[in-house]
Amino acid sequence: MSLLFRHLAESLRKPDHWLYASWLDVITKYRKNALGLFWIFFPPTVYIWGLGAFMGAIQGKQMGSFLAHIGFGFMLFRLMSTMFIEAGATFAAHLPYIHDGNLRLTDYVLRTLSKALIHFLFAIPLLALVLVGEASVSPLGLLFSFAGLLVVLLNLFFLGVLVALVGARYPDVNDFFGSVMLAVFLITPIVWLAEAAPADTMQGTLMRANPFHHMLAVVRGPILDEAIEMSTYIYIGAMTVAGVLISAFSYSRFARRVPIWL
Repeated sequence: MSLLFRHLAESLRKPDHWLYASWLDVITKYRKNALGLFWIFFPPTVYIWGLGAFMGAIQGKQMGSFLAHIGFGFMLFRLMSTMFIEAGATFAAHLPYIHDGNLRLTDYVLRTLSKALIHFLFAIPLLALVLVGEASVSPLGLLFSFAGLLVVLLNLFFLGVLVALVGARYPDVNDFFGSVMLAVFLITPIVWLAEAAPADTMQGTLMRANPFHHMLAVVRGPILDEAIEMSTYIYIGAMTVAGVLISAFSYSRFARRVPIWL
């Protein structure tokens, strides 16, 4: 089990490969566009003020707080779903490096995670803008929200390791996650409020079985003063422990087989 943690420690001590490379991935994606990095702000702007205003008007919600709700929901879901969708193809995308002998596979998982995180960080000014005038925002809420984000990133890394290993062995997993993400988006309270799905309904059961809902809640809840159920903390705790143990075991057993599978 120690192999994953040893490789992770080495990757964190030498972040030049994955951190600098992830920044280059973002820069080169927009380099040829006339507006450059401006396009990185376009999706969150459309979702917050476009879709947010539309859905808020339909549901009769107070616009200020609902824009913050949908803004944080969209950006956090984008961070999490990007990791799941891209993790399955992570090792295949870095095949030349792996065949060159760089078998510290944590570098490639961290590269995928940091690239998704960069997009989230770019959206923070827009999220701060929708929080202007929100009396419920407090320094303590920001602190708990940041702690929740760290827990989410930890889970995304270990789950990303699992998805990457499965994706190396079974490439079909990439198409699977790409196909189911729309359904997951719809059962995650992003464009609607969690209170609309009581626990004793089928909709509430589906929402509470959805890991994206719980990971989103521990980050968005404290900063927007939204209620967080005790089941969310239990779910996150159990998922974190299980994710660490299963990914560590799987990495120790299967990481050396990845070059063969690819």
